Amino acid sequence: MCKVTEAVSSGGKVQVRKHCKVISAILIPVMLVWAAVSAFAQGGDQMGLTTYYFSDSGENSVITTSFNLAKKLLAQTVFLIDIELDQVTVPAVTAVTGATRPQRRKNEPFEKSRGQVIVGVEQGLGLNTTFAGNFYRSQEIDYTSTSVIGTLSQDFFEKNTTVTVRGQYNADDVGKITDPGDIISNKKKVFTGSLIVTQLLSPTTVLDVNYDIMHMKGFLSDPYRQVNVDSFGVKFSRDELHPDYRIRHAGTAKISQLIPSIKAALIGSYRYYFDTWKVRSSTMELKFNKYVVDDLIFSVDYRYYTQMAAYFRSDRYGVDYLNGGYKTADYKLKSFNSNNFGFSLTWLMRGLAKNNPDLEFLQNSSVEVMYFRYFNDLDFSADILQAGLKFSI
Repeated sequence: MCKVTEAVSSGGKVQVRKHCKVISAILIPVMLVWAAVSAFAQGGDQMGLTTYYFSDSGENSVITTSFNLAKKLLAQTVFLIDIELDQVTVPAVTAVTGATRPQRRKNEPFEKSRGQVIVGVEQGLGLNTTFAGNFYRSQEIDYTSTSVIGTLSQDFFEKNTTVTVRGQYNADDVGKITDPGDIISNKKKVFTGSLIVTQLLSPTTVLDVNYDIMHMKGFLSDPYRQVNVDSFGVKFSRDELHPDYRIRHAGTAKISQLIPSIKAALIGSYRYYFDTWKVRSSTMELKFNKYVVDDLIFSVDYRYYTQMAAYFRSDRYGVDYLNGGYKTADYKLKSFNSNNFGFSLTWLMRGLAKNNPDLEFLQNSSVEVMYFRYFNDLDFSADILQAGLKFSI
């Protein structure tokens, strides 16, 4: 166990101050790296700085700032780095929210920061083959994830077909902040494999077919969720308990159609999922992108989702579940249907760069605003707003 260093005084002032220190400790180096790299960035390099804000009607919010760089070292060698900081706010337990959080100081908003770093190298192996190796580290006060990722891509038939194979290993520490302020951690390991085939069907039509398999082992519950148990009329709560083993499969097909006559694109996809917990799901999505004017893109997106429940999911848990029986409070393991509809506006700043040489750095930059309405048949709905700002060179 380790002691929480982000103690909260009455009113939450100490917590906010300490989170600000965490933000400064990560965000200031990101800005310094951006400034330093800008000074020697050369043609062929790609660099971006992105920030966006997310909120929903449940009073959950996330502020994300990220920096990424693809630096060309040799003719076929590219160095990759991505640094990201999330500032997450989850409302008091009394508020309506789909997020989980500690019960400690449950009448106050819970805030935490998450830092993420990805470092890697992409190496060309001839004209048609590319290998990428990445190391990933993500850390927050009660969750740590470390992973290695390997990706191999091969082009065929004059680059009309691309086959990509990816493998990933994650070692996670799943923590729980207890009422006294300690953190109790459990281990989780995840092995992921992916096969992706991209086929150019015509000059304006692209087909993508993906298959993913994920092997999960260890602590697969949420340490903060509790299940209501009714034992002979006596009602009380217990921590949820999921099986410590799960294999997940997913297959996806997506087709993207460019419509040059109206400067638009139509994208349709279908995904089928199943796992060893007997969850089955289907996802259908349709997206339409359209240039309103030269530098303004309007997008409409609709997604329908339906799934079957996990085999151990129950509306009522009794005495049979007290001694090791699997039980869950995760609504995502119920049987339900959901709808997600939204639209977005993306403004490309290249027009400013074209008309003003001093703003040439905005050539690949953009501003995006998105609104989504989510609702399901479990009597849950949310209004989701995102705004993003991206600078690239």
